[in-house]
Amino acid sequence: MKAGIWPIERINMGLRFTRVTENDAELLLTWRTSPEITKGMFTDLVNPSVGSQRRWIASLADRDDYRAYMICDDNTPVGFLCFADIDHHNRKCSTGSYIYERAARLKYGVTLHTYICNYVFHHLNMNKIVNQVMNANDKVVKLQLLHKTRLVGVLKQHIFKNGEFHDVHLFEQLKQDWLEQKQHFSLEQIAAAFDDWKSL
Repeated sequence: MKAGIWPIERINMGLRFTRVTENDAELLLTWRTSPEITKGMFTDLVNPSVGSQRRWIASLADRDDYRAYMICDDNTPVGFLCFADIDHHNRKCSTGSYIYERAARLKYGVTLHTYICNYVFHHLNMNKIVNQVMNANDKVVKLQLLHKTRLVGVLKQHIFKNGEFHDVHLFEQLKQDWLEQKQHFSLEQIAAAFDDWKSL
């Protein structure tokens, strides 16, 4: 098999993204307060509750700078994806995601980046993704480098959490650089995975 070419059996037909609804509040709260997830987050929830989670989800309807999705393996929710700091004038945004279920993480962890980038550049019509990743999230740092996302620099001792300072890695991905990379999935397949690709 040539480097960079994936056999057809590895194409992930079951990956789907559905906009978060208030019905997802309890599951999101469980994930978001899990030590495995929160260790890579800049902040922890204050007085977490299903009610506050529902109110946060309801508030998203009035925002054009943030979108939230459930990552699903077929119809089973396995993680969370968001597009944040959406700046339509400067055409840039940030992204955040986690896959809670270990089996799904192994299945989709590498390919998730492809879906995210194509949604940002082809659907949201952004020109640039800017992400900050805390050093506690070392696997995400490695994935960013694997996908040839440019490491702009490291903000030393930038976040204080759990009694210690953490470095933050700053990454950027330009649309022109992304389009020059080999694409392993058709745009039609990626578009079909998002329940809102047809509408803005």
